[in-house]
Amino acid sequence: MKKFKLVFGGIILTAALGACAANSASSERHSLPLSFQDAGGTTDVFPSSYFGEYLAGREALREQDATAALGYFEDALRDQGDDDVLLDIALQAALSKGDIERSKSLASKLIEQDVNSSSAYLVLAIESLSQKDFSAARGYLEKTADNGFNVLLKPLLMSWIKLGQGDIDGAFLELDALDKYNGFDALKQYQSALLSDVSQDQALADQRYETALAGPSGRAVRLIQAYGAYLDRTGRRDDVEKLFGDYIEKYPLSPTIQLEFAALEKGQSLEPIVKDPVEGAAEALYSAASIIGQERAVGVAATYVYFALKLKPEFPMARMLLAETAEDRNKWQEAFDLYSEINPKSAYGKNAQIRTAWVTYRLGRVAEAKERLEAVAAEYPVDIEALVVLADVSRDSKDWNEAARNYGRAIDRLSEILERHWSLFYARGIAYEQSKQWPLAEADLLKSLELQPDHPQVLNYLAYSWVDRNENLDQAKDMLIKAVSLRPRDGYIIDSLGWLYYRLGEYDDAVVQLEKAVSLEAADPTITDHLADAYWRVGRREEARYQWQRALWLDPSEDQIPLIQEKLKSGIKDDIKAQK
Repeated sequence: MKKFKLVFGGIILTAALGACAANSASSERHSLPLSFQDAGGTTDVFPSSYFGEYLAGREALREQDATAALGYFEDALRDQGDDDVLLDIALQAALSKGDIERSKSLASKLIEQDVNSSSAYLVLAIESLSQKDFSAARGYLEKTADNGFNVLLKPLLMSWIKLGQGDIDGAFLELDALDKYNGFDALKQYQSALLSDVSQDQALADQRYETALAGPSGRAVRLIQAYGAYLDRTGRRDDVEKLFGDYIEKYPLSPTIQLEFAALEKGQSLEPIVKDPVEGAAEALYSAASIIGQERAVGVAATYVYFALKLKPEFPMARMLLAETAEDRNKWQEAFDLYSEINPKSAYGKNAQIRTAWVTYRLGRVAEAKERLEAVAAEYPVDIEALVVLADVSRDSKDWNEAARNYGRAIDRLSEILERHWSLFYARGIAYEQSKQWPLAEADLLKSLELQPDHPQVLNYLAYSWVDRNENLDQAKDMLIKAVSLRPRDGYIIDSLGWLYYRLGEYDDAVVQLEKAVSLEAADPTITDHLADAYWRVGRREEARYQWQRALWLDPSEDQIPLIQEKLKSGIKDDIKAQK
């Protein structure tokens, strides 16, 4: 089965531009496991008049409406007084909203009432850090829990706090706590390099930066930027130019390094990304948020970014990440507002404008979104990003002709076709195929396969198209077997192979593959319909009827419904062509 995803923020932009950073992510509901029961097992924690406000606030949090939730909890607090449970959940709502000032007030009240709240201690530690009161920050941070995401955050923050206290050895020892867990090596190396840099130990900084560059984060843009600024400050401008030149050769559209390289060419000095322990803590929070966001905890990631911005208000990369977490939670207006705050002349200005346009589209303002993207495309006449996203808007609207045209405009801007551009031809090929322009679609899909011979999505889409057209079946079979070997848990690709066997009349093999596909994508009506057809062909008639009925329950497309209904009524006759 042909299955494709939206391009923006995904396969097309990442592959076509050679981007080195992605955020990933999907939305996460807040979960606050509080009990309404008191020691006697009753639900009389609050009088009934306040209980409704509490429940309304909890429901608002569940729906990710932190502003409404905080309002309900504030009302309950005004009526009930500073109840510990209300204070604690109001603090969670304030943190979710990003209201750091209100969080500070709520945290202080909790601590004054001797409530052992890890969140409250963390809020007060961040506030103390912002005031450069490292002693108080250390005291509060030591009282936070040693579990959950704190196993990552606590040693990172404590290392910068100890550096602020002048305990350089202690700062590095704190990072050793990360060795207990898999996957933190790159982060530790990066933070160690920054600590060495800020502590002004050049010999150690040289060593730590070189270790980080040789490690798994060696091509991370923040590391390259930090190391370049360090080399510039230590009088090694030729090394900086080589570092940035090599990076731009591999990632030619990196806005950050392009801007830094332009500053070098103008004879300007490069600013360090971390100037002191407070900014180091902000960088640690940003790094932790980036990691946690990849683990689907976008709510926690957003809170960490708000903390980072408290410590370092001029931090456009953090603001970009915060806007992206809002997108991950489908908070389109919040994302729009955050992107709009980013200076269009900064290194992230162009990307912020493009994302603002995409969010505008998600807010339902299609014409405005297209106007914004056309403006960016005109402002940057050799870049392709805005045109790719413009094509995505058309693609999402199923305006396939317009999508193909705009992908074509992006391709026309390429001075050279490189391997990473496979995704542009893939996207345009899909648009051509969906708009019934098969010769053009086939040419683009073949070009994409030429650039990326082993990509399972390209193999699958082209092979399935051939199967659907009853063309090149032997070649399609080889391609689909290869695609399945590369993605053995992809139900859509397995469905394509099963449907090929069906078209070849190899019904027993078709059943085997289609049963696997349905087990992986049980809610897909097309795959279910395919399995029903295969069951019918091998004589399993009752199972076939059941699967056809189930396919109808799964909300198939309008053109599929009468075909499935006819098969449910009369079965498959030899003169009825199986439908995709």
